[in-house]
Amino acid sequence: MKVTFNGLQREVAHAAELLPGRFFCGIGVCFGCVAEINGVSEVRACRHQLRDGDVIRTKP
Repeated sequence: MKVTFNGLQREVAHAAELLPGRFFCGIGVCFGCVAEINGVSEVRACRHQLRDGDVIRTKP
């Protein structure tokens, strides 16, 4: 998928490829993957189904 991550265009298959410490729980309980996705804050990226054009922000 082609997404924008912190202002940069990236092509990835899963949000985990973008996040620090790519090895995380993957079920939304650890909060290690919380990000803003498409303007919605506090989204657990590990549970989000990426779509082309998604905008993901981890920095304020």
